[in-house]
Amino acid sequence: MAEFIIRIPRVSVAVSEAELTDLLVQAGEHVDEGAPLYVIATEKAESEIEAGASGTVQWTGQIGTTYDIGAEIGVITS
Repeated sequence: MAEFIIRIPRVSVAVSEAELTDLLVQAGEHVDEGAPLYVIATEKAESEIEAGASGTVQWTGQIGTTYDIGAEIGVITS
């Protein structure tokens, strides 16, 4: 089974961390590549992040937690 690691993306050069504010797909559910997956918030804006692969989602990140850019918050397995 291939795994795609879900990470907190860099949404701006000036941003070094972001808060995970919402999960749009629950653990164990299927997601299609390009579909909305989760929401992050920085000091300036909220961003809806799309899935980078299709498969089953498993989360390791927690809503309400602030993560460094690039931090792993889950995986998508095909």
